[in-house]
Amino acid sequence: MHQRYRAKGIFIKKQNQGEADQLLTIFTEQFGKIEVLAKGIRKITSKLRAGADVFYLSEIEFVQAKSYKILTDALVVDKLSGLRASPNKLFFARAMAVSLDNFLTSQEKDGKIWQFVESVFNNLNNQPANGATGQIIFYHYFLWNFFAVLGYSPELCHCPLCSKKLLPETFFFVPSEGGVVCWQCFSINDLKKNGSWLPIKVDVVKTLRVWLSKEWTEAGKIRFSQEAQQNICDISENYLGFLQENIS
Repeated sequence: MHQRYRAKGIFIKKQNQGEADQLLTIFTEQFGKIEVLAKGIRKITSKLRAGADVFYLSEIEFVQAKSYKILTDALVVDKLSGLRASPNKLFFARAMAVSLDNFLTSQEKDGKIWQFVESVFNNLNNQPANGATGQIIFYHYFLWNFFAVLGYSPELCHCPLCSKKLLPETFFFVPSEGGVVCWQCFSINDLKKNGSWLPIKVDVVKTLRVWLSKEWTEAGKIRFSQEAQQNICDISENYLGFLQENIS
């Protein structure tokens, strides 16, 4: 008889298998990221359908078969219905899920990452459905804090090349050098030849420092100009791409 395991988790991905099965990717509190096979879940009569769907927070039960895990039960705790309240929220929830799937290693339990993931999905779930700007900012807040809990937080206070404190002046974000580089080092080292650099506004550097030190209840109160918001988006996607290419 197979041993049964129980866990609390958030479904982040599903893939159809065969005529009625699905392979589900779940980030769990007890086991980290796991994949389980839900046999017959696409049948209308399946008892698993009520508790197993993308972005559901559920208590699950599974058994370890010879070559894969089989989902035997799923009791929904919270459907996080707010994530489906607007196309924007659903878009960013999916983007968050893709990052989790790409960067998290299978079956590595990490309490800190679990608390972070559970909190960010709950926070996005509770965002106003029509608050598109707030959702954009929240997604990038998620990215920077996700980088940090994974151990990839860039240097934002001192130039990684000369080690001097970064004063309010012209900055450049250079992922390959470890973070925000002062203009002197950027010029001396001719970093324009490095294709991954981007100019970063002083206010954006200050914002990232706050994001990495405060909970969303405080960090989310920061207001941005359209130019600063675009700079944050560009820097975030630049660093995400760098990490995906060099680490994941």
